[in-house]
Amino acid sequence: MSVETEFLEITYQLTADDYRHGLRAWQTRSPWRLWNYRLSFAVLVLLFLFGLILLAWNPSLELRYFSLFALGIPVVGLFSLWGGPRIHARLQYRRMPSAQAPTTMTVSDSGIHVRSMHYDSRVNWSAYIGWAEGKSVFVLFPQPRIYVPLPKRAFSGEQIEQFREILRRNIGKK
Repeated sequence: MSVETEFLEITYQLTADDYRHGLRAWQTRSPWRLWNYRLSFAVLVLLFLFGLILLAWNPSLELRYFSLFALGIPVVGLFSLWGGPRIHARLQYRRMPSAQAPTTMTVSDSGIHVRSMHYDSRVNWSAYIGWAEGKSVFVLFPQPRIYVPLPKRAFSGEQIEQFREILRRNIGKK
């Protein structure tokens, strides 16, 4: 029989923003992914500026179409980087009624016990392959492309540090 060294209990209700912040933490969970995101954003901004300069510098009709095309690609790319996660998070939140209910989570060294009006589940730490942390959420990864957001607003200051330590101890590095 194992002895539990510590546990904490939080109650929260997820929002669409929690899913958006969770998606952002998932997208930038490693230094390589973070720099890839930043580089993509910088390249798209430079392409947009290039298209504006080309449009202003050479207003002839045949180059105007090329300039508008050169402007359209970065606009679509910037929208997908900025607006895509917002739309995806909102849709994911709306399509999951269980995510909208108040949830109570008890965390210990043996795992997580999650309860709401829709489910009552115990999950061992071995079910998680990783975790990440954003400005306003913790994110647990049961699979490489699936994330579970946990809003930091549900934790007290001490509980955030305690939860972070439990994650390090049971899942490993971020």
